[in-house]
Amino acid sequence: MQIVPPAVPFATSSPEPVGTRFVRLAVVFYTALLLVAVVLGALGGRNVFVLGDSAVFAFSSGVVTACGTVAFGVVIYRLLPVLRSICDELAPLLVDGARARDLVLVSVMSGVGEEAFFRGALQPVLGIVATSLLFGALHVGPDRRYLVWTLWAVGAGFLFGALYEWTGGLLAPATAHVLHNAATLLLWKRSRRKRSGAHEDEGSRETPEKDVAARGEG
Repeated sequence: MQIVPPAVPFATSSPEPVGTRFVRLAVVFYTALLLVAVVLGALGGRNVFVLGDSAVFAFSSGVVTACGTVAFGVVIYRLLPVLRSICDELAPLLVDGARARDLVLVSVMSGVGEEAFFRGALQPVLGIVATSLLFGALHVGPDRRYLVWTLWAVGAGFLFGALYEWTGGLLAPATAHVLHNAATLLLWKRSRRKRSGAHEDEGSRETPEKDVAARGEG
């Protein structure tokens, strides 16, 4: 899940692409979240970066989980027009001006930062239910249409929390979270490029037809 940092600008007066500014602000935001997780863990005498009982099993579980969440996300995207509308609104702010490698960087930072904070630092203290609800509450948008995003985040919180409990550490949920975010952002960007190319081809076909029509009228 992606938390859009509160400081992400929604104005485009700066010559720097909005997508690039989003990447920089996201890295700062998730780095700060990671540091908070470390401090909370230290205050509680816990290591928030415990990987789990078996690194191979935890990593494999994370990969399989990410495959499932990405597939489910694609299905939901196709079924819910409101979700497609939200994506169209957010794309110019998040993915259109960002490079693929920057989106991967944001995915790594968000996945590791959020999992260290929510699963590593908070879940051992608050429990899986409270932590998952808090995780969802922090994934909110400016209007009720974004409720689907919040509900998705609550479900993901329970899923990642269960992975954390099942595997005994952070590696499985962090792997699933990072891979889900990376796949989602890259697929999103690829989809936007394909749609943009289709619109350009459509426009190039229309122009000669208009020219012919204009000459015929003349």
